[in-house]
Amino acid sequence: MKATKSTILTLILLAGVTACDKDYLDRMPLSELSEESVFYTARDLELYTNGFYNDLPGFSIITNDNKSDNVLYGNVPLEQTGERIVPGEPGSGGWSWGALRKINFFFDHYQRCEDELAKKQYSGVAHFFRAYFYYNKLVRFGDVPWYDHVISTTDEEALMKPRDPREYVVKKIVEDLDRAIANLGTDRAADRVNKWTALALKSRVCLFEGTYRKYHTELGLGGADTLLERAWKAADQVMTQGPYHLYSTGDHRHDYMMLFASDEAKEEEVILTRRYTREANYSNNINYYFLATTMQDIGLTKDLVDSYLQKDGTPFTQRPGYETLPFYEEMQNRDPRLAQTVRTPGYRRIGGTTPLVPNFGASMSGYQIVKYVSDESQDGYKMSYQDIPIFRYAEVLLNFAEARAELGIITQDDLDRSIGLLRKRVGMPLLMLDNANNHPDPVEEAHYPNVTGPYKGVILEIRRERRIELVLEGFRYNDLMRWKAGKLLERHFRGMYFPGYGEYDLDHDGNKDILVYEAGTQPTPSSSDLQQIEVGEGSVYIFSNGNGGNLVPFYDRLKQFDEERDYLYPIPAGDLLLNPNLVQNPKW
Repeated sequence: MKATKSTILTLILLAGVTACDKDYLDRMPLSELSEESVFYTARDLELYTNGFYNDLPGFSIITNDNKSDNVLYGNVPLEQTGERIVPGEPGSGGWSWGALRKINFFFDHYQRCEDELAKKQYSGVAHFFRAYFYYNKLVRFGDVPWYDHVISTTDEEALMKPRDPREYVVKKIVEDLDRAIANLGTDRAADRVNKWTALALKSRVCLFEGTYRKYHTELGLGGADTLLERAWKAADQVMTQGPYHLYSTGDHRHDYMMLFASDEAKEEEVILTRRYTREANYSNNINYYFLATTMQDIGLTKDLVDSYLQKDGTPFTQRPGYETLPFYEEMQNRDPRLAQTVRTPGYRRIGGTTPLVPNFGASMSGYQIVKYVSDESQDGYKMSYQDIPIFRYAEVLLNFAEARAELGIITQDDLDRSIGLLRKRVGMPLLMLDNANNHPDPVEEAHYPNVTGPYKGVILEIRRERRIELVLEGFRYNDLMRWKAGKLLERHFRGMYFPGYGEYDLDHDGNKDILVYEAGTQPTPSSSDLQQIEVGEGSVYIFSNGNGGNLVPFYDRLKQFDEERDYLYPIPAGDLLLNPNLVQNPKW
C-alpha cells in the first residue's frame, strides 16, 4: 500500500512544526493519523521522525547554567533559595509527556513499512529520542513511569501506573541506546542523529548515573562501576572509531571562542546541534541576552573565574593574594579560554577594532560573557543565528576521562588523549596524573569533600576542566546534583573585586572606566562616560569585606539547599491526584 496525498501532507506539516508551536503535535489526536495509510514508505518514516528534532533544546541549554554556581544574574533561582513549591497543574514543572507520545506512536506503527533498511534507520532515530527524553526525566525526577507504547484513554492500568525505579528506567534507556547504536548510520551530520550521537548520549547517561549512585550513598544503589565502565567504553568508541576531532586552526587565542560564535556548527567537533538559519527566519537571542542592558545582567561568578588555571598550568588560587587582585591583574597569564569566555583587558568584538571593558549594565558580576557572542550585525532582539551545540566531541573526551578516573584505572595516556587535547587546543600544559594525585588543589578539595582515595587529585582536576570547557552549555547544575555537591549553591556568589569606593581604570589604558560609590552619596564622576555602581545598604550590592572587596548582589536573600529534598524536583500535585499510585519525591 502507498500513502495517500493527504497523509503525506499531514506528515510534512508534522515535520515542519517549529520550536515555537511544537505543542501542535501534542494536541493532534493520534487517531486521526492511525486512520490514514501512514508509515508505509521510507519517506513516511523520515518525515515523521523529522518532527522529533523540534523537541531538542536550543537557547535553554545556555540559560540552564543560571541555576548553577557559574552564573550571577538579575535574580536568585529558586533552586538556590529552598523556595521551590510543588506545582499544582497536571503536566507542569517538567512532568510532561507529549514528546514521548509522539515517539511511541511511531513505534506502534512503523512496522507497516516494508523497507527494511528504512525501518532500521528510523527506528534507530526513535530509540535515540526516547532515550534522550527519559534521560532528562531521570535527571529531574529520579523514578518515573516507563512507557513504550501510546496509552489509550481506556487503558486504566497504564494510566494508573506507578513510577518505575530509576534502576529499571536506566536499564531501558541503555537498551534503547544500544538499539540506536546498532541501527543508525555513521555519516557525520550535525543536525541529524547518527551512531556517534547515540554513543555520546550513552556516555553521558552512564556517567551521570554511575556517579549519582557512587556519591548518593543514601540510596543504597549498586552498579555504579558497571555504568562507569559503559560510559568510558562508549566514549572510547567515538574517540577511536568516530569521524570527530576538536576544532582547531592552531590559533590558541580564538579557536575556542569561534567554535561557539560561528553561525554554522563546526561539524568536525559538533556531534549534534540546534540549527538556526536566516533562510528559514529561525533565530535565537544570544547576542541580545549577553549584551543588552534590558536583560537580566548575566555574568560569571568570581568562583568560576578563580578556577581557571594560570598559563603555566598551576592553580590561580595558589598565587599569593589572589583574592584581592584587581581585574586587570587577575586576568593576566591565564588559561586562554578565560579570555574567550568573558571580556578581559584588550577584548574586541569579532570584526571590531575598539577595545571594550566589561559593561556592568549587562553583566551583574562584571565578568561579562563573550562565549557564543558573534559580530555586531546580530545584536538586535532575536537577530542571532549561531548554531547551539547539544553534543560535542569535547564532552565525550571529558566523559571518558572522568569515568576512568572514578573507576581508579585512568593512566597518563588516557589523560593525554582526552584532557590533553582540550588543553592543547588553547596552548595549555598537559594534566599530569602523578602531580595531580600527589598535590590535590585545596580549593577544589573544599568544593568536593566527598571525593576521596588515591585518585582524588585527578578527579578534582577533571571536574575543574569540565567546568571550564563546558561552561554555559547546560551541564554544571546536573553535575553538582550527580556529585552530591548541592551545598555549593548555598554560598552568596561574588563578582569583581574592588579595594574600596572610587574610580577605576579596568583595562589600564590610562582612562577611568567605572565609578564605585557608597549608597546614599552622590559623588561627581570625573567623566560622564563612567559606568556607575552603587554599593552598600539599600542597593543591589554590598562589598564582601566592609568598605571593599568583591561585589555581592542579593546579600539579603536566604540561600539554602536541602540535602534530603533538593536533588530532585517535585511531581505536580494535580498528577498525584489524577494517579494516586504515583508517590511524591522525598520531603516534597
